[in-house]
Amino acid sequence: NIHLVFGCRTQKDLLYFDELSQLEKDLPGFHYYPVLSREEWSGRSGYVHTVYEDLVVEKQPATFFLCGWKAMVDEAKLRILNLGYDKKMVHLELYG
Repeated sequence: NIHLVFGCRTQKDLLYFDELSQLEKDLPGFHYYPVLSREEWSGRSGYVHTVYEDLVVEKQPATFFLCGWKAMVDEAKLRILNLGYDKKMVHLELYG
């Protein structure tokens, strides 16, 4: 299974929204979670952290690939490690 938690500020920032939404319908095991932090909409709102924390309430084997601004990635890595995951299972790509 692949769970893509994609956080942005506004809807206009959601890259490939239509394509990823369609991929979720077409590809079994692919799950797309767009999250907006600065705009109300019909989908998930707030920060991505609560979404992935909810996904791993019952800790299961997982590999995490984090990409984004340093502050967000650092916080996500810390939260994932605090959930009990091994740091070898957390991969990072920073920008900004």
